[in-house]
Amino acid sequence: MLVFVINQNKNPLMPCKPSKARKLLQAGKAKVVRNTPFTIKLLFGSSGYTQPVIAGMDTGSKVVGCAAIANGKVLYQSEIYLRENVSKKMEQRKMYRRTRRGRKTRYRPSRFANRGNSRREGRLAPSIKSKLEAHFREKRFVESLLPVTEWKVELASFDIHKITNPEVSGIGYQEGDLKGFYNVKAYVLDRDGYTCQHCRGKSKDSRLHCHHIVFRSQKGTDAPENLITLCETCHKALHNGEFKLSGNKSKTKHATEIGILKSQIRKSGWSFAETFGYETKYRREQVLKLLKTHYFDAVAICCRDDQNVEVEDSIFLKRNVSKGDYQQRTGKRSEKKIPTGKLFGLRKFDLVKTSKGIGFVKGKRSSGFFAISDLFGNKISDSVNVKKKCRRLSARSTTLVQMVQMTHSSPTCHFRQAGTVEEGVSC
Repeated sequence: MLVFVINQNKNPLMPCKPSKARKLLQAGKAKVVRNTPFTIKLLFGSSGYTQPVIAGMDTGSKVVGCAAIANGKVLYQSEIYLRENVSKKMEQRKMYRRTRRGRKTRYRPSRFANRGNSRREGRLAPSIKSKLEAHFREKRFVESLLPVTEWKVELASFDIHKITNPEVSGIGYQEGDLKGFYNVKAYVLDRDGYTCQHCRGKSKDSRLHCHHIVFRSQKGTDAPENLITLCETCHKALHNGEFKLSGNKSKTKHATEIGILKSQIRKSGWSFAETFGYETKYRREQVLKLLKTHYFDAVAICCRDDQNVEVEDSIFLKRNVSKGDYQQRTGKRSEKKIPTGKLFGLRKFDLVKTSKGIGFVKGKRSSGFFAISDLFGNKISDSVNVKKKCRRLSARSTTLVQMVQMTHSSPTCHFRQAGTVEEGVSC
């Protein structure tokens, strides 16, 4: 494990060994500025000499891989798990705001039509914007730790038509289902024979609608296979909960998001060398002989076609979470107050060290017995007394970080949770 170093002006220098960092700390020539990953700041002037550092990023809509190499060795590697609950959280926030408005400001005129941002040209959906910012946030973080001289980024491309129809080839790309129709709605109505697919015309309602089987708020799309023809009577009954339709979620959601992310990254002004998936796969399998993971893909992106590097055993797993919780009360009439702030000096998602292990605060109780979990929400303990033998290792942030050690004892990679970073440096 390496220790990252920054100078007096907070500019990154080359990382050093734990033994050297320990001597600098003991001599009072440096101080600790970050625990995960362990970073020290020099308290004296330095020459600022650095070496070329190549950083690579494997973009994604669910998981992002990032790595940096120098002198034939991996200096940093991480996996970032992006948020998939932004749309759900916004709906939840909308509900809380509306109910509060009904209680507190019942007669205030509505202002929901004044939101200029929702009509702004070039606007990104909040869920996409969150994922795009996660890429840039990791870029800035790596540049704050290491003197990066060059970036290499893999921008994947997907054939949406091939995903939906694996048999398509040649001229078939120009003869899709929508050929000869003005829009998707016209195609769906013609496909369903201009007949309600629920009542089959029994309602005698001639007004037809195109309904989303899987709602867009639930990751449904405007693809024809997710649309069905319903008469207005059945459409209203469906939304009133009188019956339900079953459908499959979109197969192209993440491929579409990748296309949007790729376009936005190119427009951002970020200077990088673009690579492709087949190059990454060749280097990882044929040259580096590594397993398929996002951080190993990032390592392969950093390398040249004939370059071999020494892989680091420590990996930084990251998960993006929301800033806070909007729900403040619970109960039939909101009579019970929920402690959204600190309770016994701890907030949700604080990293704590307890008698039952190291984990993130998942649930709080006024009795002082908390639930803790790992980075991905897996239970470590349902009941930990935080009033005794509990120490907070790091405060809540929008990006949770945990260092794990990788073992190669079997054909698949296994992770084991590392102790506190301070313990790792002093061992």
